[in-house]
Amino acid sequence: MGAAYPYILAIHIIFVVCWFAGLFYIVRLFIYHTEAQEKQEPEKNILSKQFEMMERRLWNIITVPSMYIVIAAGIAMLFIIPGWLHQQWLHIKLTAVVLLIIYHFICENKIKQMRKGIFKWKSTQLRLWNELATLLLFLIVICAVVKDNVNWPYTIIGFVVLVFLLMVGVKIYKYYRLKNNNEPNPGLKKKIDQIKSDIEDLVKPYCDEEFRVDWYGAYNINPKHLVFWICIKSDALKDRLKNNDILHRDLRSLLDKNDYPSEAREHVKMGFESQETVDRESNGNWYHHFK
Repeated sequence: MGAAYPYILAIHIIFVVCWFAGLFYIVRLFIYHTEAQEKQEPEKNILSKQFEMMERRLWNIITVPSMYIVIAAGIAMLFIIPGWLHQQWLHIKLTAVVLLIIYHFICENKIKQMRKGIFKWKSTQLRLWNELATLLLFLIVICAVVKDNVNWPYTIIGFVVLVFLLMVGVKIYKYYRLKNNNEPNPGLKKKIDQIKSDIEDLVKPYCDEEFRVDWYGAYNINPKHLVFWICIKSDALKDRLKNNDILHRDLRSLLDKNDYPSEAREHVKMGFESQETVDRESNGNWYHHFK
């Protein structure tokens, strides 16, 4: 065994960790990217652009280089110890590695699809897909560490149990996620939607240009965590609306009209913002501007 072998092995292990970290995280981004499609504009567009950037950087800077370094280091180790090529454990490990490479390129294809606005898999399917990399990691590590001393009957049983536990874990997570996403007060969301609609009707006569009304906030946790933004194009119209005391009074009265929780009404924010200001201060990014 050559003197270079320990260093090549170290490089191999380091970049295996980096490769798997990239694969695990990229699928998490796919999940968030897919769920962002359920948001309203402009949040949907803002989040999609953000996730596209994160996916591109993670993939090109970490995941892809790590894969090629892992493969190169693995080939180098086989040149140093060619006898491994005749051992069964390596055949199984290499099969798992080939499957992992296929997994890698399927993920790459998903990045390209999402960039084009194509979302074929639901978030639950993506969560199951994420666990496939875990199973391949399990198999690869067992083969690399135990080698020909693997007790295959027990390993297969353990593998099946792991698959079962992962499946159950995904199902339990989905159950509690849906449960927690249920409105503690089903009527509150309807009230917010109605307030938004009423704001649009109220503001429309004051606007001689296109506008929209956005809202966000953790109102499920506390109704006072709610913000409405009237988004227009020009600074001039924004200033006129902000200085209109009658409009402000009428906007606040919509909370009373729709019977929004009385203890939260004074905390609900209603503001005005313009595309010109967002372009000037936040390079046109509404998401970062509101943060």
